[in-house]
Amino acid sequence: MSVNGAQLAPVVLQNVAAGVVEKSVTLEGDTPEASFVVVQMPGNPPLMRGREGVFQPWDRDTAHLADNGFEAVDGKLHFKVLNQDMTSNNFPIRVTLYYRTADGLKYGYFDVLRAN
Repeated sequence: MSVNGAQLAPVVLQNVAAGVVEKSVTLEGDTPEASFVVVQMPGNPPLMRGREGVFQPWDRDTAHLADNGFEAVDGKLHFKVLNQDMTSNNFPIRVTLYYRTADGLKYGYFDVLRAN
C-alpha cells in the first residue's frame, strides 16, 4: 500500500457461490486511522463498502469514503471485502483497499477472478 497505489495479488475464487473475499496487508509501521473498501464490476460505477458490509454508490471523492472500522493486528490490516453468492457477477471485479494515516491516504488494488 502506498500513496501512489500498489498492485496486490489477485484473489481467485474457487467457489463463486460462497463468494468470500478477504485480504490482509502489511502496514510497514503505519498506524491506520480509518479503512475503506471500493469494488467495481465491469461496466458499472464503483461501490463503496459501509461499516456493516452494505455497498452503496461512490462518487470517486475519497473524502466521501465510509470508514469500515477494520483494526490493525500484529502489523497487519485485514479487510473483509465480500461475503455473498457471486455466481451472477461479471468478472474480473476490481477491489481497491484504502487506509488513512496521519500522513495521508494509502491504497492498493487487486482483481477478483473466477477459477474456471
